[in-house]
Amino acid sequence: MVKKGSYILMITMLIAGLAGFTGCRRHSHDQKVEFMVDYISETLDLSESQQAHLNQIKTELMDKARQMHADKDSMREELFAQLRSEEIDQKLVKAKIAERRAQMDEIIDLIVVRLAEFHKTLTPEQKEKLIAKIETFKKWHDKSWE
Repeated sequence: MVKKGSYILMITMLIAGLAGFTGCRRHSHDQKVEFMVDYISETLDLSESQQAHLNQIKTELMDKARQMHADKDSMREELFAQLRSEEIDQKLVKAKIAERRAQMDEIIDLIVVRLAEFHKTLTPEQKEKLIAKIETFKKWHDKSWE
């Protein structure tokens, strides 16, 4: 009887462990963005036109992010080349960093503009839902918001 209970316990723990490990996989950036868009759509109960607008923003921002990511690889190679050389060309490194910062500023500006455009499409009820959701997140993560 004790052996049978031990076997059942071990099988249950094995199944729970396997289920836990399969749920701990990494998600791609595309999957994370899709999840956020779906979550926003569900939470705010977006209309068809609002959903289309949000998807358009998502596509535009993901294209910019992919472009910036491709440029990151060339910047990394340039940095490695500088580290391998006898002396680091400070002007070149500063120029590369300034270029990267300009790309980030461009994306930030685009995000703010698109956020303002999308905000105009929201109804007062949707805006209240958004505020309520942000307040809920603040309660959950109160210490990290300080």
